Amino acid sequence: MRLPKALSRPSRSGFALLVTLVFLAIMLVAYASLMSWVTTNANITTRNNLFNQSEAAAESATESVLAVMMRDFNNQALNSAATYTSSTNLPSQSGWPQTFLFSDTNGNANATTVTAIGNPGWTNLPARYNGLFGWGQVWDIASVASPQNTVTNLSATVDQKVWFGSIPIFQFAIFYNMDLEINPGAAMTINGKVHSNDNIYATGNSSSAPLTFSDLVEAAGQYYSNRSPLDPSASRSGNVDFTLSNDNPKYPVQSLSLPIGTNNNPAAVIGILGIPPAGTVATSPTGQSYPYNEADLVISNNSINGSNYVYYQNFNETPADTLVPMNVTNVSSGVTNYSYSFVTNVSFFDYRENKTVKAVQLDVGNLNTWLTSSSKGQQFNSLNTSGITSKGHPINGVYVYNNITPTSAQLPAVRLVNGQQLPPGGLTVATPFPIYVLGDYNTTTNGTKFSTTLGDTTNTYPAAIMGDTVTVLSSAWSDAYNYNTGLSSRTPASTTINVATLEGIVPSNGSYYSGGVENFLRLLENWSSSYTLTYNGSIVVLFQSQYATGYWDNTTYYYPPTRRWGFDLNFGQQSRLPPMTPQVRATIRESWTGQ
Repeated sequence: MRLPKALSRPSRSGFALLVTLVFLAIMLVAYASLMSWVTTNANITTRNNLFNQSEAAAESATESVLAVMMRDFNNQALNSAATYTSSTNLPSQSGWPQTFLFSDTNGNANATTVTAIGNPGWTNLPARYNGLFGWGQVWDIASVASPQNTVTNLSATVDQKVWFGSIPIFQFAIFYNMDLEINPGAAMTINGKVHSNDNIYATGNSSSAPLTFSDLVEAAGQYYSNRSPLDPSASRSGNVDFTLSNDNPKYPVQSLSLPIGTNNNPAAVIGILGIPPAGTVATSPTGQSYPYNEADLVISNNSINGSNYVYYQNFNETPADTLVPMNVTNVSSGVTNYSYSFVTNVSFFDYRENKTVKAVQLDVGNLNTWLTSSSKGQQFNSLNTSGITSKGHPINGVYVYNNITPTSAQLPAVRLVNGQQLPPGGLTVATPFPIYVLGDYNTTTNGTKFSTTLGDTTNTYPAAIMGDTVTVLSSAWSDAYNYNTGLSSRTPASTTINVATLEGIVPSNGSYYSGGVENFLRLLENWSSSYTLTYNGSIVVLFQSQYATGYWDNTTYYYPPTRRWGFDLNFGQQSRLPPMTPQVRATIRESWTGQ
């Protein structure tokens, strides 16, 4: 019998080899893809890094130019755009890991694009300064940075738009050019913007009597919710409320400077109230920073015989100063004397300074009458308002210089009296010496309707007083008070002051407290809670007082009143700002783009 042939099995070793080869091919493809992905990502990362470096370099170029522009702007004025486009303003590349060629947006090498956009003008300010306005112009600064000696030329362009301008200082409820201290003993609300070019030390009295900020607060230094280390008063902290809680308070921020030169510290800024330095061009931006140059009337006295002189000042005319004829004639014992109805000299005692005050006194009511009713006053007013030499406004700025020599026993000063109704164009009075205000000030525009309560400035004109210090004397004050008149005998009357103030203070020094914002208005009477001092205005402190240097003390020369203080919201309108309002300079970044 024949047996069948056995069936043969396929070879398993050949199949396994095939499978292995397939998987190996897949792995090689995956590895190749991975390497390609890694290489591509490495290239992308390298390109991104290179672009980021180029963008950083382009930004460095714009910042370098911007720094030069800010220096010029804060110290004097911006130059022409061409001044800032040259290679001299480009950053040094010493030590950079990558070198770049800088060019402007038109392809010109070693240059930066700098262009002024439009014309200067008034504008509402952006970002943190919302609610304020200023006079200025937007500048466009752009740079292109191209990396050198690289395989790929990944250049980048950075474009910045920056506003350069001036902000009227009385738009701030409180502005300090030095440490700002505020530690009220009663509840107090600040209803406007607050800025310090240094530190802010703020505390409230208690949880039931807090210090409340209803607007933005900022410091170029630091903000502290406690007393200054130089304030020797009892330790207190906290109890400060912020109505706006988003990014408030903010610090450190850009300092806001006055354009009086290269040094804007308090010791230098006090010069703003003095006679401008020789060589200062009165009509230049720097010259116009001095109230002396902006004033329409300049008043001075003779230190020997006490005679006063008034000059009408207009730099559109030649000569710029014209002596104003005296308008009062007095015949006594056959001798004819001439004087001004609105300028006299007075003496009284200051208990804080422990000195006799020798003041040039400006009778505001009589000045108003002279300007509006007398032929000579109307003549000078007309020169200010019409004709080819017009200054474009009625007489509303007065500068007073007292030539009395300060000593350990006497203090030169200026006093404002009869100031309930100001001239229709408003009034700003400036002097380098202490200012005293006697009685209500700027409370009516027509003699029938009055603004004497907190927040009501309907019946007022734009007004400011600027001096070494500001002291309020109530209408009950008597010049007969002398060294021996005790505090209990100096009974005041409730008083209202509606005016922006610019002054100096005596800072805290470790032994004495400055008195803080709550005591920026000096007092010399026994006010107590029975009498109210109402103040609507703006508080600006720029320097350390040079003449009235007595330290604050609320137990010997005065007793605090019931205070009703607030920011005059009229100052938020350009047309309602006081005459001769100082301007602080600022640069505000509007936009930044990189590509």
